[in-house]
Amino acid sequence: MVSGTKRIRVGVLTGGASAERDISLAAGAQIAASLPEDRYEVVLLDPLAFMARNASLSEEQRERARRLASGGGVLEPSHQLPRGLESQIESASRALVPATRVIANDGAPIDVVLIALFGTWGEDGRIQGLLDTLGVPYTGSGVLASALAMDKVMAKRVLAAAGLDVPRGAVVRGTAAADLEAARAVGLPAFVKPVANGSSVGASIVERAVDLEPAIANAFRYEPPGPEARVLVEERISGRELTVAVIGTDELQALPVIEIKTKRAFFDYSAKYDAGESEEICPADLPADVAQRAQDIAIRAHEALGCRGMSRTDLLWSGDRMVALEVNTIPGMTQNSLLPKAARAAGIDFGDLLARFVDWALEDARRRRR
Repeated sequence: MVSGTKRIRVGVLTGGASAERDISLAAGAQIAASLPEDRYEVVLLDPLAFMARNASLSEEQRERARRLASGGGVLEPSHQLPRGLESQIESASRALVPATRVIANDGAPIDVVLIALFGTWGEDGRIQGLLDTLGVPYTGSGVLASALAMDKVMAKRVLAAAGLDVPRGAVVRGTAAADLEAARAVGLPAFVKPVANGSSVGASIVERAVDLEPAIANAFRYEPPGPEARVLVEERISGRELTVAVIGTDELQALPVIEIKTKRAFFDYSAKYDAGESEEICPADLPADVAQRAQDIAIRAHEALGCRGMSRTDLLWSGDRMVALEVNTIPGMTQNSLLPKAARAAGIDFGDLLARFVDWALEDARRRRR
């Protein structure tokens, strides 16, 4: 805690350059409105301002970065926003401050950063590395755990090495004959997704052989350009979709299990963020031993990847198999996102949950200085 009555100045990193910019802005707005005002002063910081020269971004994104860095503000591109979150996204856009102005100079220092960035450039370890270099404390996992969890191929290897059941699959680097042959060997139905993206952006279920190549090509649209681009083709496992959040530092707490029932083919971007597209049952109606098994797996996954502060592990339970699909190091952070919903079921309201994340980050920074 900062000494005296001075409030802790929290920079909420929101927006960014990923395909999940919209939901990041919604999270930023809700976080700013929910952190207790008597303890925290909140500033919404957009790291897009750092990225005006990043060749991986489109020219439109780089121009928006230049406008933001120069104080000109950012106009969000016109497209359909997740239903029910439009007002939060718009209010966050109006309140954004370029992160370059606050993080990279001594004008008005930030005590701690709360990261509400999802996907590339936020959840993958790169912003964590920048903050480490600048010596700014931040919430959540560090560089290595973030990078491992974001790379679905590496995460599967780590989880499998830890003894967890993961989907059988193949990694492809294009749509050449050898790649398609490896993809077909997985069998149908198959689940196709980018290796390094979140919120199921670019993911699809393939039922017919003729649809496999287009699905792979679509997934590549959401991979970073260059030789590192990869797509994962996995067996489609039938079962009940579960997710378990883990919070804490020295003592880990697995929150109540959530079961997801979606009206869509799977829990895709619209199912996650458009109101009414999915039912999220918390606590899930499961036998006690199955719920405990899911929570144990989530803790094991959290520890295997070296996560810190928070994570959320997505699982499929088929009756005989409990399969670990992915680990999210920065889970959704609107009030109705899965981790906050599980926290409420455990008696932790949204503001208290956010305060815990901030306090854990500051405590971790104090330990490093000792």
